[in-house]
Amino acid sequence: MISLQKPYIVITNENGRVIGNGANQGWFSKAPWRNVSGQGCGIISSLDLCFYLSGKRNIHLEDYQLAVDEFIDTIVFTKFNMHEFLRGKLVIGITPWQICHYLNRKLKGQYKVRYNGRHGHEDMLNKIEAQLKAGIPVIWSLYRMGKRINLYTYKPVLKEYSVATTTNSHYVNIIGIKYEEEGNHRTMLKISSWGKIYYVDYEEYLDYVGTSLLSQVASNIFLVETRKGLSIN
Repeated sequence: MISLQKPYIVITNENGRVIGNGANQGWFSKAPWRNVSGQGCGIISSLDLCFYLSGKRNIHLEDYQLAVDEFIDTIVFTKFNMHEFLRGKLVIGITPWQICHYLNRKLKGQYKVRYNGRHGHEDMLNKIEAQLKAGIPVIWSLYRMGKRINLYTYKPVLKEYSVATTTNSHYVNIIGIKYEEEGNHRTMLKISSWGKIYYVDYEEYLDYVGTSLLSQVASNIFLVETRKGLSIN
């Protein structure tokens, strides 16, 4: 198992109770031009990463709301990109370039963030491993036109995975990799999404992306390099 050295972030409510392993976009606005609930997964992935790297891993929900508002109000076209036109049939969503702009602005002087899309999926798993070993969660864009990918939960007593839900056009944060020597799921990526922990089968992911050039670009990871010289090529 490859995982972050320090625990991942948790979100607490007004009573101090933990309500999520990372944030859940569904907690936030459904208003048409601030539609975090419907199209804010890119914001959530970005903020989770920033909070983790800042060392603040127990975040109050009200503080998280302020961070969401800051992203929306400072990154150009965020409101437009989250708005669902034609009754939800047309929406752009948060782009990798908006995420990079936000992260490079917030992490300036400490980290440099770039999107791996133009490199496709060659050595992508190695890049994920390197970043996790450096103590940095990995933002992962999941996209394939007309297809969905399974998200699994894991039952340690039974040592089995079961499909919990499916998704598409979604950003998640990778926080670990679990390798199995036998069974149907040999390489499982541990992720945080919607405030919960899930797993994605990496072989299923490669099948999901397929040979689509668009998906190789749009379904990819963000690379975060420290200013101290970490290089993930």
